[in-house]
Amino acid sequence: MNRLYLVSNSIGNDGDIPPRTKTLLEEADWIIGEEQRTTSTFLKKLGISKPFDLLNEHTSRKEMDEIAMKLATTKRTCLISDSGSPGLEDPGKWIVPLAWEMGVEVRSAPGPTALIAALTSSGFTTSPFLFLGFLPREEKERERTLKQYLGLGITIAFYETPYRAKHCLETLAKILPGDRQIFLALGISMANETCFRGTAKEIQKKFPQGLKLPPVFVVEEKKERIKR
Repeated sequence: MNRLYLVSNSIGNDGDIPPRTKTLLEEADWIIGEEQRTTSTFLKKLGISKPFDLLNEHTSRKEMDEIAMKLATTKRTCLISDSGSPGLEDPGKWIVPLAWEMGVEVRSAPGPTALIAALTSSGFTTSPFLFLGFLPREEKERERTLKQYLGLGITIAFYETPYRAKHCLETLAKILPGDRQIFLALGISMANETCFRGTAKEIQKKFPQGLKLPPVFVVEEKKERIKR
């Protein structure tokens, strides 16, 4: 049986790299990475000298077909993303359903994910919660999306780019009720990791200008009002 392994990377601290990651990559017949420089640096760090192919937002339909064919004829393929567990809001998510369609078994080599790290650190209710991935870039569409899911009343979490974190915080401050808190984690697991917990307006006042670290937002569940 041919297999695709989803192999975890760190999310900022090399100490978080699971030992199994190196073993799987050493045994791999084929490695697929996300970006050339990041993948090359990561493999060198582990002492692995092997060729690899790339899967990212620039991969064409023809290249995807070629990846599918090679996947179907390779005994042990390892997929790694630039950080964290592949398949979660990165181009790796395209290859997993394709693998199953080609009769390739998918196995996960679990490791750190920024989503779970932020969710469990927030102190908000974790069951149920809703993950929104990345929000729309356009401000009005971002606001509309947030209002839609905030209305469910459950904890929600989402990613943003470092360059849009401040704008997203402004949107939350505009639309969130004053008693509903958020948790904002910047650069999880990195040496300069920074976290905030409070209302969006409170965090706005503390938000460090120029600090461009990967953000994860978690919004508290809706408060239950006591009936009198």
